[in-house]
Amino acid sequence: MTEEVVVRNCSIGSGRPKICVPIVAGTREEILKKAKELNQQPFDLVEWRADWYEKGTDPGEAVTILKDLRKILRDVPILFTFRTKEEGGEQELEGKAYLELNCQVAESRLADLADIELSAGLRMGQEGEKALKEAVRSIRRQGMAVVMSSHDFEKTPDSKELMNRFFRMEELEADILKIAVMPESREDVLTLLSATSQMADHTSRPLITMAMGPLGVISRMAGEAFGSAITFASAGKASAPGQIDAGKLKQVLEILHEGMALKGSSPLQKRIFIIGFMGTGKTTVSACLSEKLGCPAVEMDQRLREESGMEITDIFEKYGEEHFRDLETSLIRSIGTEPPCVVSCGGGAVLRPENVRMMKDTGVVVLLTARPETVLSRVKGDDSRPNLKGRMSTEGIAGLMEKRRLAYETAADMTVETDHRTPDEIGEEIMSALRKKQT
Repeated sequence: MTEEVVVRNCSIGSGRPKICVPIVAGTREEILKKAKELNQQPFDLVEWRADWYEKGTDPGEAVTILKDLRKILRDVPILFTFRTKEEGGEQELEGKAYLELNCQVAESRLADLADIELSAGLRMGQEGEKALKEAVRSIRRQGMAVVMSSHDFEKTPDSKELMNRFFRMEELEADILKIAVMPESREDVLTLLSATSQMADHTSRPLITMAMGPLGVISRMAGEAFGSAITFASAGKASAPGQIDAGKLKQVLEILHEGMALKGSSPLQKRIFIIGFMGTGKTTVSACLSEKLGCPAVEMDQRLREESGMEITDIFEKYGEEHFRDLETSLIRSIGTEPPCVVSCGGGAVLRPENVRMMKDTGVVVLLTARPETVLSRVKGDDSRPNLKGRMSTEGIAGLMEKRRLAYETAADMTVETDHRTPDEIGEEIMSALRKKQT
């Protein structure tokens, strides 16, 4: 079973393949312009191709661009990629400098994933493999996930060679294993898909595979069936041959996901309202359930920000908590008229009996719990939570949790603990419980 890699609110390795769109541009102005334009596109994560940037070999310049990208993209996961010329990129960079660039970027903690080429070790000679493994460990210590990649722009290696590359990536402790090939026939595409399926049965790590060019388009769409967890799509300029427009690709992925998901045994007959204290994982678990069930996810705080044009903290400061609770009540009423969906509720949404009644009338209410220590570790440093002002400690969180405990427990149809568990494990428990309720 694949162990998902969670970066920000994106779970890689569960549900439909995640859509990654590239930013490819030569100057700072062009890069930031493209990043701003992405807001109109459907995607799950963004790849910044630093090798396209005129100053991309300079770690300091790369970090400066990432600071700007983080401000624009906010909580969107960023994959940092410097593709070397040897693997189809725009610039040359020798092995030692290549690894140093990635390690320095990791130290900035501005990106969430780093693409590290498997061939980097080979290019450095006898000590290359050791240096590559040390770089991978260094990057992972900074909290970044490592996508180890291998690209062949001229041919498709045979199945044995593809599997050997996967195994080497595993040995080098990569979090996600990626292979891209250039097919010369339909049989080449089948070779890649077959190797993907075999490796998916062997490893717990998420895979990314694709056959490039027109012949390989099917591989960019069929990842969920064969075991590929991310697919790359274009949002303007493509970074590799065969990339499909992100909007069109999402439609295809959702059709395939719906066809593969649960086949009539879906527990989602109404809405699922995910409630709980802040930091219990409501947003992440809701996204995971949405993927598994092939239905929309609604993040209440995000909807309120969009509809009011204000941040939650600003609403509290300008209009007070009572006004904010009125907005929550209005939104819950509106959601009750919408198609079945998974709803991540605000931490205080259950404080009004009217809200609880509407949730129970139109759906099932799932309570997520976590210990105060766990909550603190998840929300520490987050200043966007007005009710935690002056309470950002284990004792402060425990006190507020206790005040809300009865309201949570009274509202809940089921309760799920989230300490030391992945969103996928939590989602499976919820789905299993919902199926039992139906029988």
